[in-house]
Amino acid sequence: MRRLTEKQIWDRVRTIDFEPLKISLEEQKSNKANGDVRLVIGWKNNSEYFLPEILGQATPKQIDLGIFRLEKKSKKADEKKAVSENLFPIIIAPYLNERNLKRLWDAEISGVDLSGNGVVVVPGKLFVYRAGAKNKFPSNAPIKNIFRGTSSLCVRVFFAKPEYENVGEVLDEITARGGKTTLSTVSKVLRTLEEELLVGKGEKVRLLDGKKMLVFLKENYRRPNERRRLIGKCADLSKALKRMAKNAQSKKILYVRDDPARYAVMPSGASPIKIYTESINDFVEGVDYTETTRFPDIELIETDTGSVYFDRRKDQDFYWLSPLETYLELANEGKREQETADAMIKGLLDFKY
Repeated sequence: MRRLTEKQIWDRVRTIDFEPLKISLEEQKSNKANGDVRLVIGWKNNSEYFLPEILGQATPKQIDLGIFRLEKKSKKADEKKAVSENLFPIIIAPYLNERNLKRLWDAEISGVDLSGNGVVVVPGKLFVYRAGAKNKFPSNAPIKNIFRGTSSLCVRVFFAKPEYENVGEVLDEITARGGKTTLSTVSKVLRTLEEELLVGKGEKVRLLDGKKMLVFLKENYRRPNERRRLIGKCADLSKALKRMAKNAQSKKILYVRDDPARYAVMPSGASPIKIYTESINDFVEGVDYTETTRFPDIELIETDTGSVYFDRRKDQDFYWLSPLETYLELANEGKREQETADAMIKGLLDFKY
């Protein structure tokens, strides 16, 4: 669905259902100083007037800009003393999520949307909060979820390096760390990150809120697409690993070994070594192993999911899963793994890995 215009939003304001409150519009004479329209919100035998600010899209950046504009409007109205009634600020948008509502609540500013959510604040008189209604006006933007798939590489790269000279340097860093994307995709993702106040684009492109970005990546994480799995026991594990690495190099196939103990303290256990690879057949060529689930020492997972191999780390002639991908996997597993993931957060945010 296309983004609603300001006129389309105004046309729908009268249809907002926000019981027990009644919402209406009141046209003002042209000599009024605070705008042409004000919102009237009534309940029982009471009513209050609100100074509205329309947002076509309620991103965190637009919310902050809306609050700023409302503060200027309110100050101008007070200076002109155009009306005797108090005018309370209110933001109107097609959709306000719970994060938006919390931001408005903290600022003691009201906000209602066309989807049935809102917070109405009249200090000392009224407080109504409603959330959970689905977005009736979802965006048809070309990148719907930047925290998943190829688009996520443009997000993940900020945990490898937090600051860049320009958009082109972001693309170069992604490519250098094994990712494949385009300048157009990077630009679109950065635009969204800027709207979410996760990245700033001033003289440089820099990370603003790594903690929140990490939460978004965790919440949107999907396990790698598994095409095949092989579990077995090698005649000589050390020799087998060397041969696998040699096969990958000669056949130009990607692989990474998954070992959380490289980045965090893990409870001891006799788990088999887990390795992701683009081709199991090419990877194990010439390796002496037996496919078995009885006391296995190797587990191979065949996947072409690019994010698994992104920012892989080389150590002692072997490639290892990146600390960020390791964290995301652990954070989406059981309680013990989640506790290990939690212990990695500070290191990720401080760029210790």
